[in-house]
Amino acid sequence: MDFGNDVKCLEHSTLKVPYEVLNKRFRGTQKVLDREAAYVAQASHELEKLLSSRTLTVPFEVSASSSLDAADEQAEEMCGDVKGKGQGTGINFDSNDGDDSSESNSNSITDKSESSDKEKKQKSTNINGREVSKLLGVIADRLQSLKRKADESISEEIEAAEMVRKRVQHLKCFNGKPNGQGSGHITGTGTSQQLPHEEMIAAGAQWKKIRLNRMLVDHLLREGMYDTATLLAETLNIKDLTNVEVFSAAKEVEESLKNHETQRMVLWCYENKSKLRKIHSTLELEIRVQEFVELVRKGKRLDAVKHARKYLADTQDGSHITAVKKCMGLLAFPISSAASAIHPYYDLLCDDRWQELITHFRSDHAKIYQLSPTSVLGTVVQAGLAALKTPNCYRTSTKNANCPVCSDPLSTLASVLPYAHCAHSQLVCAISGDPLNENNPPMVLPSGFVYGTKSLREMARTNSGKVICPRSGQIFSHSEAERVFVM
Repeated sequence: MDFGNDVKCLEHSTLKVPYEVLNKRFRGTQKVLDREAAYVAQASHELEKLLSSRTLTVPFEVSASSSLDAADEQAEEMCGDVKGKGQGTGINFDSNDGDDSSESNSNSITDKSESSDKEKKQKSTNINGREVSKLLGVIADRLQSLKRKADESISEEIEAAEMVRKRVQHLKCFNGKPNGQGSGHITGTGTSQQLPHEEMIAAGAQWKKIRLNRMLVDHLLREGMYDTATLLAETLNIKDLTNVEVFSAAKEVEESLKNHETQRMVLWCYENKSKLRKIHSTLELEIRVQEFVELVRKGKRLDAVKHARKYLADTQDGSHITAVKKCMGLLAFPISSAASAIHPYYDLLCDDRWQELITHFRSDHAKIYQLSPTSVLGTVVQAGLAALKTPNCYRTSTKNANCPVCSDPLSTLASVLPYAHCAHSQLVCAISGDPLNENNPPMVLPSGFVYGTKSLREMARTNSGKVICPRSGQIFSHSEAERVFVM
């Protein structure tokens, strides 16, 4: 396989994970800005509403004239009532006295009306000033909050974009050429310098070493060894090229599950609800079922029923009904008998279920970031073992000490892999592992086993012309070996 195609196949997650992080932060920033801008607009609308309503309801010039008219009408009515009462009682009112009385009443009422209007005007003005000042303070606080949260969100978004840029620059150097230059040139200020071939080879070897270290860190993260992975990444100064920060949130969730707590897991499901729905995950349902089981375990059956009505009753998928029915059956049995005798409920009450939730979480966490089920290191190792695996690797008499598949740890890993498909077979010396060709022709001993000329010659030189067949244990003279010709 071409090395460029190798990078395209295996380095998908190297760019996909930071891109998903950038996309998530971009959407989060957009939501924050929209929400804070809505708060500012709401406060501004309230201020405009206050100003417009006060102007319409307290027209100072019109209220004074209307109050005077009302006072005049009230004075005339009072004068009429007094005259009518005097005539009914036989009391005569002089017209001049009546006029003086009405004028005095009118003047007094007018003075009271004007003073009342002034008090209302002053009171209304004071209320407007306090409310306007309060709303202006609210708008200022909202604007400061908008600026602060915008700076924080945008800085996080820029940080994610910078991580994407660093990884792109790193992948461009996969062929030992800086910045992905196809001709191996370093471009400067108007000049072009050809890189020496030795430096290109050294740069390519250094890139492969960094790639191997990245694979190790990624494999440790996928296996839950977060502290070891973080220490290795920081020691090798490759933290920006790995997904340590992404898995740090997963570490917190796993630790809470190990402590038999579900709050952090529920919060994570809420934050990634849309992506979990796209991959048809049942993780949130499993967490709710576990919460139900814990309530039943503590004897809080009424709370368990309320919990089931709130979180388990709205299950839409028919395949989830079986799980819901299974956990609801716990209400009909005592915990002691359910945990010891009845198998379906024993599985729910077993402590191993928390480890199953951790495994389920790791799988869904990898899916939402579009990571492969196995780490890149595991994929590379399996590909290499499958390319070397032959039936002879599992035969005691034909194992080769120099073959990775024949060694014990890797032999176990390769047991489930297919055998290598070899269109053209190659003969290899069983002693040295070197290929048998014109430079190392095959030689057959009287025992019938074939070895390379170089191995037999070296054995004869150290054993006074004698060779020992490694498989049969027989001793022969080096001159007894005969040349083999393969058609």
